[in-house]
Amino acid sequence: AQLLPNISASGSRSQNSTNSDNPGFGGTRSRSTSDYTSSSATIGLRQPLYRKYNFALYSQAKSQVRNADAVLDKDRQDLLVRLSGAYFEALMAQEQLALILAQKEAYDAQLQSAKRTFAVGAGTRTDIDDAQARYDMSVAQELEARQNVGYTRRQLQVIVNQPVEQLALLDAKRMELLAPVPANAEEWIARGEESNPELRAIQANVEAARAEVEKAKAGHYPTVDLFAQRSKSESDTNYTINSQYLTTAVGVQFSIPIWSGGYVNSQMRQAVANLEKTKQQYEGRRREIDQQIRKEFQNVAEGVLKVKALEQAERSADQAVFSNQKGFQAGVRSQVDILNAQQQRMNTRRDLAQARYQYLMARVRLQGLVNALNEDEMLLINGW
Repeated sequence: AQLLPNISASGSRSQNSTNSDNPGFGGTRSRSTSDYTSSSATIGLRQPLYRKYNFALYSQAKSQVRNADAVLDKDRQDLLVRLSGAYFEALMAQEQLALILAQKEAYDAQLQSAKRTFAVGAGTRTDIDDAQARYDMSVAQELEARQNVGYTRRQLQVIVNQPVEQLALLDAKRMELLAPVPANAEEWIARGEESNPELRAIQANVEAARAEVEKAKAGHYPTVDLFAQRSKSESDTNYTINSQYLTTAVGVQFSIPIWSGGYVNSQMRQAVANLEKTKQQYEGRRREIDQQIRKEFQNVAEGVLKVKALEQAERSADQAVFSNQKGFQAGVRSQVDILNAQQQRMNTRRDLAQARYQYLMARVRLQGLVNALNEDEMLLINGW
């Protein structure tokens, strides 16, 4: 707007009374009173031709718009990451509760079995006490897990602003363990430096700071305006009563700054220092985001291998429980061995669930860091 023409109009009308007292001949004085009405009206146009300050201000405003757009993109990416994290945390709490309930049921079955065996004289009191202790611990863990389920669901409720009663569980059979594409961390870092919304926002701040330097420099430059004005006046003074004037003026006005006490130079030094500060902020944040991208890339790549390894560990843990149960029937394994195998299986299943959600979150964060966390990506994960 400050580069475009400015048109203004003004007018006035006033009632005037002038008392005059003038010396006359022979030492006499002439006194008179004039009552008259005066009026004026003016319309003018001013078009800036050269104002370095305004040009720099316009450039700075465009940089600020780019900064706002980038900040909005960053907030959208952050929202998706927070929402995904809250959802997966709620699912993990739900799975943890399910594992504890299953383990509690298994401990209860072992406890009842130990009591029956002891009753017929084939077992020991130690088997009963050990099974009882594990059962009691699982009861305490259940209480804690139920509280965690409620807490994580309330966290999700804060984000979506509606009650969370039931969540779709992760279907391990439908889940695809996809390695990062491209498979080179440096390519992901290059994408992040180009499209990461936070870096784009800071880069826009750098451009705005550079424009601030130009604004400060403008204090040394002249300004040139084109102006056109048309004015009409009637009875301007008591000497022009009932006289009308219509004046048109067109011209160019310029102003040259000469000295302002060093104020402009001081502003320039401040603007240059602020530009350097913003550049260093960009460089520092760029290094941090590069490190985050590398970390999440590694988490996704290693997450694929970790999930597969724990899936194999889960199959081995199932087999270990089965073997200990058979060994107990054959008299070569004790109730404690079965309980230990069951505990190990539960720990493995918990670790596997955590590994799956950690893989999903690493994938979400990696996509968010390169501004690629879009609807297609969320639909893909949601399909699992």
